[in-house]
Amino acid sequence: MNKYSGQKRVLVAVDCVIFGFDGEDYKILLIKRGFSPEKDKWSLMGGFLQAEESLEEAANRVLKQ
Repeated sequence: MNKYSGQKRVLVAVDCVIFGFDGEDYKILLIKRGFSPEKDKWSLMGGFLQAEESLEEAANRVLKQ
């Protein structure tokens, strides 16, 4: 790995967009953030991709948490 030691580390995040329809209006699921930055603001559910995890696995983990 010394060959890549000069490279910057890249973090990948996934956000889950959940839509609903109540018969009249479309809805989107948001959560109120419980931590900084942007504490107490509305947000999509999301998280960072973990090592050895696919994007689909990350999205499933975020939804379960």
